[in-house]
Amino acid sequence: MSQLALYRKYRSADLSDVVGQAHITKTLEQSISKDRISHAYLFTGPRGVGKTSVARILARRVNKLSATEDISAHLDIIEIDAASNRGVDEMRNLREKINSAPSNLKYKVYIIDEAHMLTREAFNALLKTLEEPPAHAIFILATTEAHKLPDTIISRTQRYDFRPFRTELIVDHLRHIAKEEKISVTDDGLTAIAQLSGQGMRDAISMLDQLSVASDVVDQKAVQSYMGLSSIDQIEKILLESSKCNSDQVVDILEGLFADGTEPSALNAQIQHFLRKILLEHQDSTPISREFALKALDILLQYHPYYKLNVHPSLPLEMAIVKISQINDTQAPQLAQHPIQQPPKTANKSNLSSDVSTKSDNSKITQSKAPSPDHAPSIDISSRCAKGLSIIKEHNNSLYALLHSGNAHIEGDKLVVECRFQFHKQRIEEFRNREIIEKVMTRACKTPIQLECRLKNTKVVEKVDNEEEIVSSAMAILGGELVDG
Repeated sequence: MSQLALYRKYRSADLSDVVGQAHITKTLEQSISKDRISHAYLFTGPRGVGKTSVARILARRVNKLSATEDISAHLDIIEIDAASNRGVDEMRNLREKINSAPSNLKYKVYIIDEAHMLTREAFNALLKTLEEPPAHAIFILATTEAHKLPDTIISRTQRYDFRPFRTELIVDHLRHIAKEEKISVTDDGLTAIAQLSGQGMRDAISMLDQLSVASDVVDQKAVQSYMGLSSIDQIEKILLESSKCNSDQVVDILEGLFADGTEPSALNAQIQHFLRKILLEHQDSTPISREFALKALDILLQYHPYYKLNVHPSLPLEMAIVKISQINDTQAPQLAQHPIQQPPKTANKSNLSSDVSTKSDNSKITQSKAPSPDHAPSIDISSRCAKGLSIIKEHNNSLYALLHSGNAHIEGDKLVVECRFQFHKQRIEEFRNREIIEKVMTRACKTPIQLECRLKNTKVVEKVDNEEEIVSSAMAILGGELVDG
């Protein structure tokens, strides 16, 4: 017989059981006792802070059901997952059924989870119901992204903002659960869980549940091992090398950590927490400054939305860390750090920056000593470019076909692709493709490389738009190559 998950076993059954949301539970308790029930509520806040649990409790309380009663057994309490039922048809169906009287309860309660996922048309259909709801209907909208809801919807609800949990509160609650379940824990282990939970109680309890099975004692070492975390020393080393602009060393450290099984998302959370402590506590034990910590956090947060995209799991963090390692880099342009000598016969002035301020830097490059083995002469950079393209071909053949057709080549610190068709340029410049290209070419060339797509002008537009564009576009979509014969 399967054992009930801890987060379900310790889910709040009544308002008095809810942890850390007293500003909400107290108000709801008073409104219930005074029989001043609203027809629509909006519960918003981060995930795992109790929105759905409180919605279910409210549905029980307004219908005078016991705390132990299963609401799924009642036809008058309807839970709708807006992520799966987000269309106008579902909302129209709701409008048709809502006018019918409750089967055996006082109120029909509709709990709409992830409400921000509804389409615009669905919101419009829902709005008509909220404007003139029947007396027996109550709506509870739960969402992590209230800003995506139309103002017309929000204005017709009572809004309750759920707060993220403080680390100390999560630790105390986990300690209580561990005592009840006879789980051996340590304070540093519980703190590590709380820090990884994203200030959400549900995720913290789930982690404790997993670790209690995997380890005899839930301590910091067990958490780090099981969750794929890094030591504080490794995190400090990443940030220290980044503050010194040592991007190559930083990338090597990250590559080693990921090869050892470190989870990119977990490492990202650890780095953010480490920087936050520097920002708030000004730790004298680390040479990393507050100013650097603030800028690094800003960059990490800029890349946070990219984790939701279908990219390589480590890519957003790698790109963010490389960008962080350039914070204190005042030696622009980046050519000054990795000089590339161009043969006199093939030198092209148009490849150099037109910015007057870089002329002095370019003259320094010409007068610099012969490049060391770590630096790349032109023939070497060409071979590294070819190596990078071959890696992209293995990863994504259709993307390689686009780059190949655009004669992709290195110019200074850029990978230049000359596209003959706008379709190709747009495809290459898509976020996922750009990130893959820049990451692979940066690694292959051992210097930061940025993508630059140019639309190649052609005088024979009427010919290009026909057979050649069709063939080239088909190659890009299907990942093929043109073979003679």
